[in-house]
Amino acid sequence: MVHETRDGVGQRLVRAIVVGVAAIFAATALIGSPAQAALSPAWSGWSQVPGGGATPDSPATATYHDIQYVFVRGTDNRIYAQTHNGVQYSGWREVPGTGLTPSAPAAAVYRDKLYVFVRGTNDRIYSNTLTGTTWGNQWTEVPGTGLTPSAPAAAVYRDKLQVLVRGTDDRIYSNALTNTAWGSQWTQVPGTGITPSGPTLAVYQDKLYALVRGTDNGIYSNTLTNATWGNQWTVVPGTGLTPSAPSLVAYRGDLHAFVRGTDDRIYLNTLTNTTWGNQWTEVPGGGATPSAPGAGVYQGVLHLFVRGTDNAIWLNRVGPPLP
Repeated sequence: MVHETRDGVGQRLVRAIVVGVAAIFAATALIGSPAQAALSPAWSGWSQVPGGGATPDSPATATYHDIQYVFVRGTDNRIYAQTHNGVQYSGWREVPGTGLTPSAPAAAVYRDKLYVFVRGTNDRIYSNTLTGTTWGNQWTEVPGTGLTPSAPAAAVYRDKLQVLVRGTDDRIYSNALTNTAWGSQWTQVPGTGITPSGPTLAVYQDKLYALVRGTDNGIYSNTLTNATWGNQWTVVPGTGLTPSAPSLVAYRGDLHAFVRGTDDRIYLNTLTNTTWGNQWTEVPGGGATPSAPGAGVYQGVLHLFVRGTDNAIWLNRVGPPLP
């Protein structure tokens, strides 16, 4: 991915005081078709995540030890986390390590540890880990001297922790953690794809799917099957357009792709087995976002987090609304 050698440029990665403002989700139409999303049971509608947090970027989420973690870049560029135990939220707390980041975080669970990845202020890729209830006391650089101008993406596939980033040449690069050893370099994902945003990852039916925003704002995918990537990036059907990175999540036997539309509304397309829907449909609730969405599954419920137009963190989920 276009490597550079820089010594000591900004090894602090991510800090942000999550101070809240009240948010009103207003919006107008969208990317492809304004039809309603057909997930069952129904969507709950948008609710502000408790705790009064604010973020200038996209949220990320992961489940670890039956606790839902939500991560954001704060308005001070630090990284903050909030947990949800199925009953209540904990409030926002800074992830230890005094890191700073200019982009959104990514999170994944691997071998009983929760990994959080960020782009550093020097554009290198850093991680911190939660083991049980204890965070590492510093952010460590992912080996390979990779650089990225965007947020990373992470997912576990076939007992490896895969991390993908947009390189400084706008191509897509990967590195993988196997047990405790990272690859020695970042390698380009085949297909000569180019993106102006970060990628997203999810595992579905024993394949690792990567989605990116194309230079034409279309949504493109590539898949890793065993150890082999597809030889080209293919457009996701539906003529959808997005000005941000997409988000992916596997849920109830389908793979769901969420994007911010060109009208800032949130849209959905679904892959069932090998067939995508023929259009992008708006997620119900009338929400609007200036950033990419972040999706995850917790206790059998699909959770979709977004940054609101007021920079607060908002949630819509397939199931009942928050109490």
